[in-house]
Amino acid sequence: MDRNTRTLVVVLVAVTTAALATYGVYTAVLRMPVRQVEVAHSFVVVAARPLQTGAMVTAGDLKVVAWPSRAPLAGAFSKPEAVVNRGVIAPVLENEPVTETKLAPIEAGAGLPPSIPAGMRAISVRVNEVVGVAGFVV
Repeated sequence: MDRNTRTLVVVLVAVTTAALATYGVYTAVLRMPVRQVEVAHSFVVVAARPLQTGAMVTAGDLKVVAWPSRAPLAGAFSKPEAVVNRGVIAPVLENEPVTETKLAPIEAGAGLPPSIPAGMRAISVRVNEVVGVAGFVV
């Protein structure tokens, strides 16, 4: 038997052994019973689509999902009715929980005014192409 034939035999034995071992593990995993664990949960209102700053929240923008009870979310809502018709003051991503800190107060409306903190004032500043927007005045 020459060297090439021995190498081919060793490779074929190795591949066959690996295939049999893989099949054995696969069938063993298929025979294992499925374990389902019930996780205690509560419901949280999340955004069904991305919400931009200044948008007015509608019922179509929200959905309710199960949230693990052992990891409660501070300021989260459990009912969409508490969120509808409120303005967004911080961007909310899709499937992100909607919290009190991301919404304007009730009856504050939408747009820029609700995003301005109490005691602060927004003014417009004239700029030109030389000045540009070099920074923001706080």
